Amino acid sequence: MTQEGKTKNATEKAKDTEPEEVNGELRWKVGDRVYALWGGNNCYYVSTVAEVDEENRKVKVTWDDADATHRWVKFDQVMRPSDETVAWSMARIDRRATVRDTEHKGRCLFTTEAAEPGMVVFVEKPLLVALPALAPKLWECLQKLHEAQPLNLGTVTFHFAAIVSILQLDKEGIGIIRDKYVPEPDEEPNEDVLRILKAIKEGPPEILGNSAKAANLSAKELQRLVSAWRYNSFGHHKEDGLVLYNRISMCAHSCDPTCCWSYGDEDAFVLRSRISLAKDDELTISYLQDEDLLKSTAVRQTKLQNWRFTCMCPRCALKVDLGRGFRCQRCRLGILYPQVSTATFEACHVCGSCPNPEDTKMLMQMEDEYVLRVENLDKKDLDDVQTVYQAAIDIFERHWILYVMDTILWEGNRPKNIMDAIEHQRRRIEFHEHYYCRPTFILAWCHEELGDCMQTQFPKRKWHLMQEFQRAYQMLAILCGSSHQYTASPYNKLWQVQNSASDAKPQS
Repeated sequence: MTQEGKTKNATEKAKDTEPEEVNGELRWKVGDRVYALWGGNNCYYVSTVAEVDEENRKVKVTWDDADATHRWVKFDQVMRPSDETVAWSMARIDRRATVRDTEHKGRCLFTTEAAEPGMVVFVEKPLLVALPALAPKLWECLQKLHEAQPLNLGTVTFHFAAIVSILQLDKEGIGIIRDKYVPEPDEEPNEDVLRILKAIKEGPPEILGNSAKAANLSAKELQRLVSAWRYNSFGHHKEDGLVLYNRISMCAHSCDPTCCWSYGDEDAFVLRSRISLAKDDELTISYLQDEDLLKSTAVRQTKLQNWRFTCMCPRCALKVDLGRGFRCQRCRLGILYPQVSTATFEACHVCGSCPNPEDTKMLMQMEDEYVLRVENLDKKDLDDVQTVYQAAIDIFERHWILYVMDTILWEGNRPKNIMDAIEHQRRRIEFHEHYYCRPTFILAWCHEELGDCMQTQFPKRKWHLMQEFQRAYQMLAILCGSSHQYTASPYNKLWQVQNSASDAKPQS
């Protein structure tokens, strides 16, 4: 059976066997339909509870595929089929994560239980989803103000969300937002806030939906709410709006995050462990997009200034930036990597030489020029991209700007020049695994897409196809769960390859 079929059947059968929840902890019973962690590959699979050992906090399960191994599973490695998508109660979330003060970062989130890669830490419902449909007249008013004179934040979404918070939430909800991190708690209201308040108070009551809740809103209160949304919210994944969560907003950033996330039902935030976690480990996520995690330390630090802090995560604390490789000018075989804090290079790992100060300055200047050139490339002009790429590989190797161009050339060549596209995709994977070896959606889809291309060009290389689809599946199982539609895609391709005609002759 395909992964999609397994998930559908499990969900249907689970409706009549929901376990009881007591003080935030699920009480399993014989016959419960569950997702349990199979020790063979640390992925979750559909099963039925056969025995319950309360004393040792374990259950014995019967796997749907009748596998007889790894049947005893710990309580914290068992989930309801809905646990990956439906928001948990706050009591249950509090059993899995806790907020603590830290010496250098303020309040942060920590796990109270150990977790294997891909395990759901918790699923949280939004405090508020601020979409235009909640207050269409207000949205229209703010858009007109922005068109007349652009707001400093470049969008109306933060101001809109702040005002909608007053209209939609009770006193407790507003208090939760006011309690969120802002760089300047006593910040004075800026020009945009004063202009918006003036427009609202002088405009017709319909702007606020005839609600009196925001009638006495002060400029300083609005500024605080705007900043809280700016530094703690997420962009909505489908519409032009924002989403704010209570616990998730306590997650600190890391360029090597311990957790990953995806969306569940009704905008629920599904937090998973990206790596193996011990009890009391910090739960961190990346505030940056996956593609930004593949750029240099300096680029990441610059982007993170949007949140007004300097990242000191393990990757940013490295003395050498392994994403900025230069071809050794002496032997042309080795790679030179620069020190992060000083304008010097480590010695070449092949010939042992180091560039002199004059050559070092020249290489750094060339890097700045190429970064600017790559940032301004026209993705549709493949000839120009190819020209820049050809010149760059004479200077750089294992450098993030090559990865950016490999991405453009992969996407541009795939429709008509599949063999070139395959090579650029292979290089993307090689750089990603060299510079950032953790599972990401980018890396998972790189493997799946490479498998798709290999299948059209070399359909008899079953070992290669299985390898690419297997890697994509394993990564996506960690990132969004073995039952997610993203994970079902490489799983089904892997299943089809495994079950295709086994008597095909090997590729010559």
